[in-house]
Amino acid sequence: MFVLPRVAEVIVPRILCYRNSFALSTFRLVLPMVGVRRPLVVSLAAVCLAVLPAMAGEGPKAESPRPKDEDIKGALVIVGGGGFPDDIRDRFLQLAGGKKGHLVVIPTASEKADRLRYFPSYEYWRTQGLASVALLHTLDPKQANEPSFVKPLTEATAAWLDGGDQTRLARAYHGTAVERELRQLLARGGVIGGTSAGASIMSDIMITGGNPHADVGEGFGFLPNVVIDQHFQNRKRLKRLLGVLANHPRCLGLGIDEQTAVVVKGHTLTVLGKANVSVCLPPTDHDEGSVTLLKAGEERDLLQLSDSVLARIKAPAESKPVAAKTSRATAP
Repeated sequence: MFVLPRVAEVIVPRILCYRNSFALSTFRLVLPMVGVRRPLVVSLAAVCLAVLPAMAGEGPKAESPRPKDEDIKGALVIVGGGGFPDDIRDRFLQLAGGKKGHLVVIPTASEKADRLRYFPSYEYWRTQGLASVALLHTLDPKQANEPSFVKPLTEATAAWLDGGDQTRLARAYHGTAVERELRQLLARGGVIGGTSAGASIMSDIMITGGNPHADVGEGFGFLPNVVIDQHFQNRKRLKRLLGVLANHPRCLGLGIDEQTAVVVKGHTLTVLGKANVSVCLPPTDHDEGSVTLLKAGEERDLLQLSDSVLARIKAPAESKPVAAKTSRATAP
């Protein structure tokens, strides 16, 4: 009569442990190291979540890092909208595998996808020399769970998320097999790119509209504890991004201008394109935020940026708030 409680005592904690480990495994990315006998691998999710504790209010909870020897590869190409120059395209194609790459284009954010059999970006990517390009679109979460529907993603080396309305992407795919397969794509070393709405959906806390006061929802969270805004300086969105960060003070903000991209691999952030990326630290009791402008070719370490966020939280409050400080970064 005492056997069953004993079994439950042993087995249940193990089940919970495995479940939590699996949840974190989908985000991990590789950090290549030079001059080291065995590569040191670092999880992008573990990096962000270990350094940044759980956000106040909504958002993901902090997790412990996974063992280094279980880490995975993957990359994100996050474009601010307005088209993208050749250097962004070339980098995405390289990460996709070039002539051996298998790309899935997801145009769901655009209303045009509902009435067009083929979408312009699909036709564009078909001309770029990849081994295959598939189109994936539905507004029905039930269809997004069908094995036959998600099959192209199971074989893909890359996925591209078009612009439009990010809430359409979230309603159709959040919590479905499509989202899970996108995570698996990252897990096996693939790349996910997106522009405009396809950039915003990569946040945990996803800006859905409004300016200067933002409406927010829940995105796919490919880049944990980072809030992404696009068409940034073009549509004067600094105030709204800082407002979101004020409500989520453990998050980092990335404001990406048009024809500009952030490429994230490992925990390195690289800027490509024709304009700037605004790296925004959240407001505190003693100032209204800190903004650093990065131009094409510049890099930053997400670990160091996360440390900067924590330092601001711990800094002693000043008696008089000051305006957000903007600086032009110098090349590292």
